[in-house]
Parts: sequence; C-alpha cells; structure tokens
Amino acid sequence: MNVFLDTNVLIDLIDKREPFYNDIAIIASLAENKKVKLASSSLSFVKAVYVISRNIEEKIVLEALKKFRIICEVSNIDEIVIDKSLISNFNDFEDAVQYFSAVHHQSEVILTRSKKDFKNSEIPVMTPAEFLISIK
Repeated sequence: MNVFLDTNVLIDLIDKREPFYNDIAIIASLAENKKVKLASSSLSFVKAVYVISRNIEEKIVLEALKKFRIICEVSNIDEIVIDKSLISNFNDFEDAVQYFSAVHHQSEVILTRSKKDFKNSEIPVMTPAEFLISIK
C-alpha cells in the first residue's frame, strides 16, 4: 500500500512529538518491514527542517531525515502538481500541493492530523491512528 505523509505527520516522527509519535513510529516500522510504502513531498522535507531546526540543531534534524529517507520515497512537486494546485478547490495552496503530489505519486491514502484540510480529496485521508486501526 502506498501511503503519503503530510508534513505534520513527518514532523511528528522526526521531532518525536507527543502524543503523536507512537502511531507514526509504528507506521515507519511497517515501512522498514516492507508492509507499506511511504512517500512524502519534497516540500515536506524542506518544511520539516525549517520547523524542527527552531528547537534542535539542524545537523541533527538532517541526520534523522537521512535515516528516514531510506524508507520513504520523495514525491516531486513539478509544474503539473503546481498547475493543478493553482486551479483546485482547496482553501490552502500548500494543502493542494500536498494533495496533488500524493495523487502524482499514486498514493492510496494520505496520513495527516489535519483531515479537514483535505476535504476535497478523492484519496482516503486518515490520521496515523485511524490508519493503524484500518489495517488490523
């Protein structure tokens, strides 16, 4: 199953944010064991460094992302993704970019803690906790 991680979920994992860390850590373990395939947009990697580096040395954040990158594909943001995002019905441009990046990557589910941001999604949208329940 192709699983797309929204920025907030990626940050939860890399920054070990509680109470959200455990669910996404379990999903990362599933990816390590080849039970799911993870992807996140190139924008999410950039934003994760920006956000987490406010509290943690950037070098440490980059090392964590290097390790995570072994189990996570990077979904490109190209002109098609941008063009679709510009004309979409999403209220927030960044959410549209994330969504069309997930579509472009042929993701089967989007994991986020902000489900309301993806109300126009044609791909199922779940929190990491909901996803874990759905695959049991």
